[in-house]
Amino acid sequence: MSEKKPCKRILVTSTDVMMIQFLIPHIEYLSQHGYTADVVCSYAEGYQKEGYHEKIRQLLPKESEFFAVSLERNPYSLSNISGLKELKGILNKKKYDIIWTNEPVMGVITRLAAIKSRKNGTKVFYLVHGYHFFKGAPKKNWIYYPIEKIMSHFCDAMGMINWEDYYFTKKHIPKVPVYHIDGIGLDTGKFKKDIDRQKKREELGFSDKEILILSVGELQKRKNHEPVLRAVAKIDNPNIRYLICGWGELREHLLSLAKELNIADRFILYGHRYDIPEILKAADIFIHPSQREGLGIAAIEAMASGLPIITSNVQGLPDFSVNGKTGFTVAPMDVDGYKRAIEYLIDNPLKRREMSEYNIKASEKYDIKNSRTQVFDILEYILKT
Repeated sequence: MSEKKPCKRILVTSTDVMMIQFLIPHIEYLSQHGYTADVVCSYAEGYQKEGYHEKIRQLLPKESEFFAVSLERNPYSLSNISGLKELKGILNKKKYDIIWTNEPVMGVITRLAAIKSRKNGTKVFYLVHGYHFFKGAPKKNWIYYPIEKIMSHFCDAMGMINWEDYYFTKKHIPKVPVYHIDGIGLDTGKFKKDIDRQKKREELGFSDKEILILSVGELQKRKNHEPVLRAVAKIDNPNIRYLICGWGELREHLLSLAKELNIADRFILYGHRYDIPEILKAADIFIHPSQREGLGIAAIEAMASGLPIITSNVQGLPDFSVNGKTGFTVAPMDVDGYKRAIEYLIDNPLKRREMSEYNIKASEKYDIKNSRTQVFDILEYILKT
């Protein structure tokens, strides 16, 4: 009888939101392919009521351990000092072959906590989900560039989910191996399922004649919903409805602006929803106007559901958003650009159908089955070097 090959031990660190939304399928895949995967999560502010930590525990493979640490997304939070100590304590008790860390604050703290572990042979992989600094970013965002460059000395490899970040890293942070993956992954099949469109629209309170323009994302400055509101206000079509699924600190501001623009009856905030695939199927146009975006998974989900997309033209979005093919790309603050794109898609249903067919096929590149094997191959290669 041959001796059973021992499992490799990996620690994956992220916020609980990142873990529940994107990383669990990767944990499952690693578990199926020779790894024992433990998880460290921080709380993402505003999501505590969702009970993500308990959900993560339930979804993890039975051999995986779950640890919660006192980290916050805010890099200036004093609680991050406690989180660093907690993470060091976990690493001192455990011997990992490799650590895979995600997101800016968690990425910095994990790499600092792992300094001793690296000296003892542990490898560290940092996956960037979109730099804060990029072409066209505000000058203040570039304060993060020297931090990322310094912290690159504390990992063995870095991964990028968009090509702009990849080429920037290759040129300006050349001391560390850098890899590219096609996004962190989504289940495209979930967004292709047929639903009773008319029934869903009725459930949401809309008739067939109404044109539903949908955005999915947090109500924050980075997601940039205000220019779309202003564009909708300039379109002389009372049948347009602009819906946003998401919550955030700009909720009252956006509602107040809609009232000021005299479109309060055409603007609906749905908050955090668990039926996004169904709402996408009920919509007519998807719009993703971000000022910064690592890749833009919400827009790719819309493509998988068969919607034409209107996106801004920043950072990761041009990787998949192709002007005239997937929909239209617009400068983030170009109100008239959004207006023209919306009007064109409303007036050209045959073009919408053509874009729909193209988008369904194009979205498959970003399916979870591709990204999880890409991440797995990178981890395997790092361990061999």
